Amino acid sequence: MLKSNKLFAVLTALVVASLLLAACGAPTAAPAVAPATQAPAATLAPAAKAPAATSAPAATPVPATAAPAAPTLAPTAMPDLKGGTVTIGIANEPQTLDPGAAVMVQEQMILLNLFDSLLATAPDGTLHPGLALSWSANAAATEFTFKLRPDVKFHDGTPFNGAAVKASFDHVLDPAIKDSGARSLLVDHKYKETVVTDDSDVTIKFDSAYPTFLHDAARQWLSISSPTALTKSGKDYGRNPVGTGPFRFVKWDAQSQIVVERNPDYAWGPEYATHKGAAYLDQVVFRILPEAATRLTALQTGELQIAADPTALDAIDLNKSGKAVLETFAQPGVPAMMMLNTAKAPTDDVAVRKAMILSVNQDELAKTAFKDLGIPTYSVISPTTWGFNKDAAATYKFNLDAAGKLLDDDGWKMGADGIRVKDGKKLTIDYITSPTWEEAFNELLSGYLKKAGFDVNMRAMDDNAIGTEAAAGHYNMLYIYWTRADPSPLRNLFDSANIKDGSAYTRFVNADLDKTLADASTATDDKVRLQDYMTAQKMIMDNALVLPLFTVNMLYLDLPSVKNFEFDLEGYPWFYDMTLAK
Repeated sequence: MLKSNKLFAVLTALVVASLLLAACGAPTAAPAVAPATQAPAATLAPAAKAPAATSAPAATPVPATAAPAAPTLAPTAMPDLKGGTVTIGIANEPQTLDPGAAVMVQEQMILLNLFDSLLATAPDGTLHPGLALSWSANAAATEFTFKLRPDVKFHDGTPFNGAAVKASFDHVLDPAIKDSGARSLLVDHKYKETVVTDDSDVTIKFDSAYPTFLHDAARQWLSISSPTALTKSGKDYGRNPVGTGPFRFVKWDAQSQIVVERNPDYAWGPEYATHKGAAYLDQVVFRILPEAATRLTALQTGELQIAADPTALDAIDLNKSGKAVLETFAQPGVPAMMMLNTAKAPTDDVAVRKAMILSVNQDELAKTAFKDLGIPTYSVISPTTWGFNKDAAATYKFNLDAAGKLLDDDGWKMGADGIRVKDGKKLTIDYITSPTWEEAFNELLSGYLKKAGFDVNMRAMDDNAIGTEAAAGHYNMLYIYWTRADPSPLRNLFDSANIKDGSAYTRFVNADLDKTLADASTATDDKVRLQDYMTAQKMIMDNALVLPLFTVNMLYLDLPSVKNFEFDLEGYPWFYDMTLAK
């Protein structure tokens, strides 16, 4: 059977709900690529039509309230479920397991299981205690105070306390970390300092409003590292991570595997989990297998229990056979799309960019590449995301004749060889592509553009090479997506301040767009944020800065012996509750 994630229906309404829950008291112990933005994965959403986004509740601070009631769960240890090793095949090797320096999708699922954050976000989007038992925010959304758990230790035995929180946040701004998800969050909101009142009380301060900080404080990027390990490992910390999570790091064999094991002392899991205490599994092994066919074969032979990112056809067929279960998660945020470089010819010409968008049949591409799992997308924000602007999504519709007229009027004349020429130069698009993430659709995309008269120069390379080329601006288009329950990644991707040492790969400079994105990122009134994000989406599409393709759906195939496969809020597997049938 197709096992669509239960969260799909609630993603549109969860984003800013309780964004500034001031003071939640805790019951019992309770995220293709170039940098962060170019989150990989090129497979797609459930067969169902994506729901329309809804507006979110207000994000302004509210009076102190009690924490959401914990679900009624059976806390029994169920010892018969304990034990076993799950091996999961992943396509790409992480670059780091330092949360403060992380930026890639393949890093998020491992960090999620090694580290804890100050807060935890349940699948329904509500905030719960994590390493912090309670929290409060000032009215300006610039200061956030946390009461910390007193009974937590890192995997290396270091006590968790206020000093550890300060060390982790300050570490993110280490000059050695040039670009990361965490760094973008802190820099954009002008992180000032973490004040440690005592071992159990800290206040995190910003110089600009940060209305979504409490939800970001639950993300892997802002999870807490052992200060002892940060000092001891220094620049090598990313290969020697130490957190407080349900699993602890064992080893990393380069280009082969990453092994983690159960943390036997874990007693502070989130209250929405289905059990208490240590994880059930003995170990989780992340095998690095770049070829989808290799991962599928390894699953069929039992070498793997879970295969990430199978091809859509293989996923559907194996699921129908009953030999594996297909797990899907349609991700909110920025969909799969091509960033168009406005600083390099010919994509410095808006007519060329508009023609590129009009040349691509997203409906046909999604269906061809991903069968019944494909959801075409027409804008810079996925329709499953709060703040989605349907008018921006209606700006372009596949029309090859209209694309041709735009290019004709712009002086690009069709040559005898089917390639357009202007002033003696061919209409060549430099396309840097990662076969690992884009194999399902890059040839299709190139074919659509060629029909309109573009000469597409596809340069295949790995993630590291794409990152280097992206930083240097050596491309006309590159592939990205960014998973997030609200449109906030738009600032990372389109604020011109992020062109250097950042993720603004369109290299578009526009003061009005920059201001709109900055206002959206800092406004505490959610109606203002919504309007700013709606405006920004229209500006981005009117200027043809991106070529939208499809909504990303995370696909996993797991053997029937795998039980309690769960996704977190953004579509990453969470192994804490997972078990293996005996």
